[in-house]
Amino acid sequence: MHGTILHFATELGSRAVGGAGTLIDELRRSSARNVGFVCLGPRSNASNACPREPDVVFADFYEMDVLNRLEFDMAVFHDYSLAYLADASFLQGRPLVFVVHSVPTTEPWSLLDPYGGHAGIARAFERLCDAACFIVCVSDAERGKLLLLYPDLEPKTRVIRNGFSAFADQPIRLRPRRTTFGFLGRADARKGLRELVRAFAAVPGKLRIACGEEDAEYARSVRDDIGRLRLGGRASWEGRVRPADKLAFLRSLDALVVPSRWEPFGYVALEALRAGIPPLVSRQGGLLEIVGTDYPYAFDPSSESAIAACLRAFLNDPLERVHAAVEQARRHAAPLTAERMAEAYAALLHEPVNSGAVPKGRRYAALGSAPPPVPGQASVTPKPLGAAND
Repeated sequence: MHGTILHFATELGSRAVGGAGTLIDELRRSSARNVGFVCLGPRSNASNACPREPDVVFADFYEMDVLNRLEFDMAVFHDYSLAYLADASFLQGRPLVFVVHSVPTTEPWSLLDPYGGHAGIARAFERLCDAACFIVCVSDAERGKLLLLYPDLEPKTRVIRNGFSAFADQPIRLRPRRTTFGFLGRADARKGLRELVRAFAAVPGKLRIACGEEDAEYARSVRDDIGRLRLGGRASWEGRVRPADKLAFLRSLDALVVPSRWEPFGYVALEALRAGIPPLVSRQGGLLEIVGTDYPYAFDPSSESAIAACLRAFLNDPLERVHAAVEQARRHAAPLTAERMAEAYAALLHEPVNSGAVPKGRRYAALGSAPPPVPGQASVTPKPLGAAND
């Protein structure tokens, strides 16, 4: 079919916890018929998945007899691990779009060594950045972070914020006595769960933790903190929530806390708003692009006292103030639908693809004038392009 776009991913939201998988699921629901999806992974996983999701082509990473038979006019890669496919033998002159769900730096990260010595990650990420006709960032914050490292990529970058429509817009759910908080995410130090648990020791109420065992050592450290702080009666580890149960989990809360030390976009905050539940969010990364820069329930995720103060403000504020804040955040997030996101990706087919040439042989280095973050602190959200430096 003329005008066919194929999205290449390594995860689906129905199979993994993460923004990339949620984005693919939302595109599958909302895209036109000329948009297809390819999920790459170990063949054992692919063979088990095929009967249940016939609208997705499943293949092993190197199953080239399958991949070379695919017909498309534009490829969209959603993971830097697919850099091995950014080759003329596969693309055959067809344009490539690289979606940066997250620049794969360490956390905290330094301009002097952004990838923490992982040269393989740096090479794969840079190869896709160089090969792509367009680089799509999921927020202005993530675009700013990318351009701090690679200012020469600016001409080919675009921002397409993630969209979510699966829940529609549920009625706002607020109770005069708000005591049940929730966390929904991976067991990953970037997500700030440990800081949240420690802050929760100074806040009344209950904390429901919907989290898997992605990093077993980190999960164990969080459980140790729950025991040490004697939160066992108030903090419960409930494991990963299935996609089919996510709306019910969110609707059972009085607020969802998103304490990420850096969040490229923050799908869970958007999902909470769609579910009618207030999100309490980190100021670092793209979360304020969802709720608005003047949203009152935002905090510095590196400060446990700041997290606790935000939770207490939410508990103590009049119901009318909380309701007004959530309504305003929902208005701000109204454009972030799956349909608009799908239209924005489709529009890339009609853009000229000869812009954004980059120098060959570039290696990552300390570029720009911003100092590296202090170790132990969250990364600082980059200023928008053109903003004056302090």
